[in-house]
Amino acid sequence: MTRIDIPEDSLFGLGNLPYGVFSTPGTPPRAGVRVADTVVDLTFVDDVFAAPCLNPFMAQGHARWVEVRARILDLVSGDVPDAAVHPVDSVTLHMPFEVADYVDFYASEHHASNLGRLFRPGSEPLMPNWKHLPVGYHGRAGTVVPSGTDIVRPTGQRKGEAAPTFGGSRRLDIEAEVGFVVGTPSPLGSPVGADDFGERVFGAVLVNDWSARDIQAWEYVPLGPFLGKSFATSISPWVVPLLALDAARVATPPQTPE
Repeated sequence: MTRIDIPEDSLFGLGNLPYGVFSTPGTPPRAGVRVADTVVDLTFVDDVFAAPCLNPFMAQGHARWVEVRARILDLVSGDVPDAAVHPVDSVTLHMPFEVADYVDFYASEHHASNLGRLFRPGSEPLMPNWKHLPVGYHGRAGTVVPSGTDIVRPTGQRKGEAAPTFGGSRRLDIEAEVGFVVGTPSPLGSPVGADDFGERVFGAVLVNDWSARDIQAWEYVPLGPFLGKSFATSISPWVVPLLALDAARVATPPQTPE
């Protein structure tokens, strides 16, 4: 049995316990939880974690997430079977879940204003609809990759003096964002209320929304981003459960939707 040593300043202490998918040499991917500098194999907790992604577990719903988190906390707080504990630098991390769809929202007024000035210099930075409805676009689910995956610089059309030019992006940009992972589905055409957020959203990941600004600036009118955004989106391999963030909740800045 192993007792996991958790330094006081560890970002992966008992209050976090993020989920991920990992493999060791010669073994298939399965779910694990990060504890300090180790990964604990969650197949020792439940067979649902033998799947190569978190989707089957997430689909079980909020009550199950609460139950299993308590079981994991109990396990890693004491002696853990030796075979379940792996040093984090000895494992390979994979995509933690299968992405059916994703939407990138234009949620920060500061960010929206800055990009408005970048793409529409001399004009009002915020479009008229911004303060009335959530502004977003659907991304390409098949190009969401775990952090550390090599990214190929995209090619496409760029605005030229007399005519568009074609070639590799010269203005490749990064955007650090937070992504929320929806854990349970809803029937087609059935609305989900904002108050159901905590029951539906499983956890959060860090996101790098790669952007080819020169391609995006030429193509985004009138239907929004396309090739300038769809070539890659990186996410952290660890999903912090929403349950771990309850103690970190703070009031949001005042909002005055119109």
